[in-house]
Amino acid sequence: MLLKEDADTLKKLLESGIDLPGSDAIKEKLKTAEIVDQSDFAYDIARLNSLLLLRDKTGRRNFQYRLAVPEAGTAVINTDNVFRPLGAALLGMRKGDELKWNTSKGVRYFFIINVVTPVEAFY
Repeated sequence: MLLKEDADTLKKLLESGIDLPGSDAIKEKLKTAEIVDQSDFAYDIARLNSLLLLRDKTGRRNFQYRLAVPEAGTAVINTDNVFRPLGAALLGMRKGDELKWNTSKGVRYFFIINVVTPVEAFY
């Protein structure tokens, strides 16, 4: 599930011509996701600017990941970004979901402990 405003923002970024590493994953997510208005969007679903608290079940550690978008004019994409492969995978997931992630070092398993969306995102 994706918020309509977020889907529109992602489409604009994809159309901008900037080379973004997770573009294919975001395009696929936009094709397959249910896109809904704010009134039908649950608070515990990861959207743009959400901060996720994840548990790496293999490494047994917690970490945070923010689903940020690249800043205008930047050539470097931050590690916490929706256009990173992990960020694209987390977009639209919700608190309590689990993610199986293939890496060069083997399979990792993540559990989404919490999703926090900034209050200003709701106005």
